[in-house]
Amino acid sequence: MTAEECRTNQRILDSVEAIGGGYVWDTEVFAVTLMDVAVDDDKAIALCGLRGVQQIALDASRLSVATITALAGIHGLQSLVLSGRKLTDNQRNEFDRFGPEIYEVDG
Repeated sequence: MTAEECRTNQRILDSVEAIGGGYVWDTEVFAVTLMDVAVDDDKAIALCGLRGVQQIALDASRLSVATITALAGIHGLQSLVLSGRKLTDNQRNEFDRFGPEIYEVDG
Protein backbone atom coordinates (compact mmCIF):
# COMPACT_ATOMS: atom_id res chain seq x y z
CA MET A 1 0.00 0.00 0.00
CA THR A 2 1.34 3.41 -0.90
CA ALA A 3 1.76 6.26 1.55
CA GLU A 4 -1.05 8.14 -0.19
CA GLU A 5 -3.39 5.13 0.15
CA CYS A 6 -2.53 4.96 3.86
CA ARG A 7 -3.36 8.67 4.27
CA THR A 8 -6.63 8.22 2.40
CA ASN A 9 -7.53 5.24 4.57
CA GLN A 10 -6.79 7.23 7.70
CA ARG A 11 -8.97 10.15 6.57
CA ILE A 12 -11.86 7.78 5.91
CA LEU A 13 -11.33 5.97 9.23
CA ASP A 14 -11.24 9.30 11.08
CA SER A 15 -14.64 10.12 9.59
CA VAL A 16 -15.91 6.67 10.64
CA GLU A 17 -14.90 7.41 14.23
CA ALA A 18 -16.37 10.92 14.05
CA ILE A 19 -19.85 9.49 13.42
CA GLY A 20 -19.58 6.82 16.12
CA GLY A 21 -18.08 3.87 14.26
CA GLY A 22 -14.85 2.01 14.82
CA TYR A 23 -12.16 0.01 13.11
CA VAL A 24 -9.21 -2.33 13.50
CA TRP A 25 -6.34 -1.74 11.10
CA ASP A 26 -3.18 -3.70 11.71
CA THR A 27 -1.00 -6.17 9.85
CA GLU A 28 -3.43 -9.06 10.39
CA VAL A 29 -6.89 -7.50 10.25
CA PHE A 30 -8.55 -4.53 8.61
CA ALA A 31 -12.21 -4.24 9.61
CA VAL A 32 -14.63 -1.34 9.89
CA THR A 33 -17.82 -1.30 11.93
CA LEU A 34 -20.76 1.03 11.85
CA MET A 35 -23.20 -1.44 13.41
CA ASP A 36 -24.46 1.04 16.03
CA VAL A 37 -24.79 3.93 13.59
CA ALA A 38 -27.60 4.18 11.04
CA VAL A 39 -25.63 5.67 8.17
CA ASP A 40 -27.08 6.83 4.91
CA ASP A 41 -25.69 6.48 1.43
CA ASP A 42 -23.42 9.54 1.46
CA LYS A 43 -21.58 8.39 4.60
CA ALA A 44 -21.36 4.72 3.62
CA ILE A 45 -20.19 5.30 0.05
CA ALA A 46 -17.00 6.92 1.39
CA LEU A 47 -15.95 3.44 2.59
CA CYS A 48 -15.45 2.51 -1.07
CA GLY A 49 -12.24 4.56 -0.96
CA LEU A 50 -10.62 2.20 1.54
CA ARG A 51 -7.72 0.05 0.32
CA GLY A 52 -7.04 -3.33 1.89
CA VAL A 53 -10.22 -3.51 3.97
CA GLN A 54 -11.27 -7.10 4.66
CA GLN A 55 -14.57 -6.71 6.49
CA ILE A 56 -17.23 -4.04 6.77
CA ALA A 57 -20.10 -4.38 9.22
CA LEU A 58 -22.78 -1.73 9.25
CA ASP A 59 -26.37 -0.80 9.97
CA ALA A 60 -27.76 -0.92 6.44
CA SER A 61 -31.33 0.14 7.30
CA ARG A 62 -30.93 3.45 5.43
CA LEU A 63 -28.77 2.23 2.54
CA SER A 64 -29.88 1.93 -1.05
CA VAL A 65 -29.22 -1.21 -3.05
CA ALA A 66 -26.81 0.84 -5.18
CA THR A 67 -24.67 1.68 -2.15
CA ILE A 68 -24.68 -1.91 -0.90
CA THR A 69 -23.65 -2.98 -4.40
CA ALA A 70 -20.78 -0.48 -4.39
CA LEU A 71 -19.60 -1.70 -0.98
CA ALA A 72 -19.78 -5.34 -2.10
CA GLY A 73 -17.60 -4.40 -5.06
CA ILE A 74 -14.67 -3.15 -2.96
CA HIS A 75 -11.57 -4.95 -4.20
CA GLY A 76 -10.39 -7.57 -1.70
CA LEU A 77 -13.38 -7.28 0.63
CA GLN A 78 -13.95 -10.68 2.23
CA SER A 79 -17.19 -10.07 4.11
CA LEU A 80 -19.95 -7.51 4.33
CA VAL A 81 -22.21 -7.69 7.37
CA LEU A 82 -25.57 -5.94 7.03
CA SER A 83 -27.78 -5.16 10.00
CA GLY A 84 -31.32 -3.86 9.74
CA ARG A 85 -31.75 -4.89 6.14
CA LYS A 86 -33.10 -8.03 4.49
CA LEU A 87 -32.12 -8.71 0.91
CA THR A 88 -34.49 -10.29 -1.56
CA ASP A 89 -33.48 -13.57 -3.17
CA ASN A 90 -32.76 -11.72 -6.42
CA GLN A 91 -30.57 -9.17 -4.62
CA ARG A 92 -28.71 -11.93 -2.77
CA ASN A 93 -28.08 -13.80 -6.05
CA GLU A 94 -26.76 -10.59 -7.62
CA PHE A 95 -24.44 -9.86 -4.67
CA ASP A 96 -23.15 -13.44 -4.63
CA ARG A 97 -21.44 -12.71 -7.94
CA PHE A 98 -19.24 -10.00 -6.37
CA GLY A 99 -17.18 -12.25 -4.16
CA PRO A 100 -17.42 -11.14 -0.52
CA GLU A 101 -19.57 -13.17 1.83
CA ILE A 102 -22.66 -11.18 2.73
CA TYR A 103 -24.21 -11.75 6.12
CA GLU A 104 -27.55 -10.37 7.24
CA VAL A 105 -27.92 -10.01 11.00
CA ASP A 106 -30.68 -8.70 13.20
CA GLY A 107 -30.11 -5.20 14.47
